[in-house]
Amino acid sequence: MNKYVLTALLTAAPFSVALAQSQLVVGYEADATSLDPAQVTDLNTMHVLSHMYDTLVKLGPDGTFLPALASKWQMSKDGLTYTFTLRPNLKFANGDSLDADAVVFSFNRQLDKTNPGYKFGPFPFADFYYGSVSSIRKVNASTVEFKLKSPNSAFMAALSVPTGSVVNPKQALAKGKTFALSGGGSGPYVLEKWNRGGQLILKSNARYWGSKPSSDKLIWVPMVQESQRAVALQSGTVDIVINPASENLAKLKSGGYTIAQKAGPHIWWLGLNLTKAPFDNKLVRQALNYAVDRKAITDGVLYGTGTSAVQPLAPMQLGYNPNVNPYTYDPKKAKELLTQAGYPNGFTTTLLVPTSGSGMQSPTQMGTAIQAYLGQIGVKVNIQQMDWGTFLSKVGAGAAKSNLDMWELSWMDTAVDPAFVLDPLLSSKSFPPGFNTGEYKNTAVDTLMDQGRAEADPKKRAVIYQKAMAMVNEDVPWVFVDHAQQVVAYSSKVKGMALDPISPFILKLSGVSKP
Repeated sequence: MNKYVLTALLTAAPFSVALAQSQLVVGYEADATSLDPAQVTDLNTMHVLSHMYDTLVKLGPDGTFLPALASKWQMSKDGLTYTFTLRPNLKFANGDSLDADAVVFSFNRQLDKTNPGYKFGPFPFADFYYGSVSSIRKVNASTVEFKLKSPNSAFMAALSVPTGSVVNPKQALAKGKTFALSGGGSGPYVLEKWNRGGQLILKSNARYWGSKPSSDKLIWVPMVQESQRAVALQSGTVDIVINPASENLAKLKSGGYTIAQKAGPHIWWLGLNLTKAPFDNKLVRQALNYAVDRKAITDGVLYGTGTSAVQPLAPMQLGYNPNVNPYTYDPKKAKELLTQAGYPNGFTTTLLVPTSGSGMQSPTQMGTAIQAYLGQIGVKVNIQQMDWGTFLSKVGAGAAKSNLDMWELSWMDTAVDPAFVLDPLLSSKSFPPGFNTGEYKNTAVDTLMDQGRAEADPKKRAVIYQKAMAMVNEDVPWVFVDHAQQVVAYSSKVKGMALDPISPFILKLSGVSKP
């Protein structure tokens, strides 16, 4: 062999070894927004952060809570005090100790205005998840105590979501606002590099307390266009894609790619302005629900990536009621109800539709299909389309203030607890600026929601929420449409890939590899 060639090969050896590191390339729907878990509200970022951070507890495949950073915990008899014991010798990825002080800081920086980390917010979900907390204190280096203002059965679920991630206090305070660009956690991966709008690369955390990740690196590539994701998978540019275009799924399957899909705690609906006619009339709302063919939409528009919905809770959630009115497609009955309501010739209305949006599936196509169905019963729907940011501003201000008629919307609950769907969306305490944008109010439902939060027994709690679901199904404050399924397509070379059976919308890849 020519000595110069041999020298070149030897010189290149370290580079070849680096390339030999195992890695997974994932195409996801949009770039991450922040690497501070307490600031995040979007699902795309949660995919990334679930690999960088740990919470005290995690949700198990059967819906029970399992140890994470906390090895054990106990609740006082009155339901007001939760005490957590941390695993021994925990470390953040940079080597700093993860102890009770870090846990206290991670929550107090979100809740306590006097905490030095509070000024580096905002922390949008802090009150939503942890508003029931009255105090958090360090008992000793490995023990943390939470005191609640009142019993809250959703509290453990709130600790399992990304907002409850434990961050490195030293890094968070030293970096301030720029902490969002690098983060600092204890998860199986740590940030290596982030080109904003481009690749976000995570590398294996050598100090991780759990099992070593199966892949040395996770490379996240934002792909905004649905069709782009399928093309990237077929070309070998990526190994895994999240939510490729529904119409591409059959082609991907026939091409030898695996499609994993699972319904999760998601609801897609048409909001209705209950403060004005005709939507203040329950008969009208029931008519609209009978007028829409949900199965045709989930099959024809969503290509089987959704399941019909007639209540806010999805089938895997505690409190889901399988015995409510299914509102089967029945345009004749819908017309009869409109006539009873005083609208024999229907009416004209406006439907607000976003061009895109997290969890919004195919908003334009779905809006057009619903427009056609309602037209069959004499309801003329004018579609008003706008970008996601403008849409959220109008809907967020409240239907009454923005003078809206109908609008598309969705909600996804990472905690999989009924309280985190029903309380924000349907409680009369959540009128705008809360998320109850249509201003639905039923005092009996409000009472049941309060009882559901306070009840500790899961079986009794389920019965309470099922009663609430029956009432909401009868009132139909929305036009219910579907529960979305998480859809992930991946190469046959990928091993160990599985969607979480309870909460499939956050991808978990530490056990996935491409040998």
